[in-house]
Amino acid sequence: PKLRFTPNAWAKLLFLRDLGPTEVGAFGIACSDDLLLVEEIQLVQQHCTETYVAFDDMAVAEHFEQQFDLGRRPEQCGRIWIHTHPGRSAQPSHVDVETFHRVFGHCDWAVMFILSRSGETYAELSWRHGGPASIRLRVEVDYSPPFAASDHELWEDEYHSHVDPTAFDDPRLVDFEDDWQHLSPLGIDLDSRSASRRQLRENPSDNPISDLAPF
Repeated sequence: PKLRFTPNAWAKLLFLRDLGPTEVGAFGIACSDDLLLVEEIQLVQQHCTETYVAFDDMAVAEHFEQQFDLGRRPEQCGRIWIHTHPGRSAQPSHVDVETFHRVFGHCDWAVMFILSRSGETYAELSWRHGGPASIRLRVEVDYSPPFAASDHELWEDEYHSHVDPTAFDDPRLVDFEDDWQHLSPLGIDLDSRSASRRQLRENPSDNPISDLAPF
């Protein structure tokens, strides 16, 4: 399987990546009938440095409320976690891995996607049923559907209104995922801890894949 981006979504992600010196995080908004096709990049209020992204917990709750008002389902707006790395490598850090498994570990499925400053990408699909397990995804830009033109001015306004590159002392930056779990409808069991660490499976045939997986 592969993770695909519309040209507009990919152009916006590249633009946001290069606007500042820090990481930038977002949700990938998926097409309703193709959950591994990202058609929008949606920022939420966040604090960023060169090594982490911390989403504001209330902003995440507002994100889901807004998306539901637009008629989108959780699997369209809350399963693909996107962030950038300001360095050359897109390999997930220890913090990335911990965040992904703790926040999304109880979802039926989720994707972590990382784009580095050099253009390197990393995409991992994780699922619970028949697992837990995960596989690497190929990444491509899909030019076949119609797509909108770039809007750098709008994207820059969105960046400056949502991304705070000022580090500050807040315990949620160390453990902010716990607050997020209590506010976001990600299908998380609030009374249990995260799923056990998955082993990366390069071959999807190593594990049975549930019909709930998005491919």
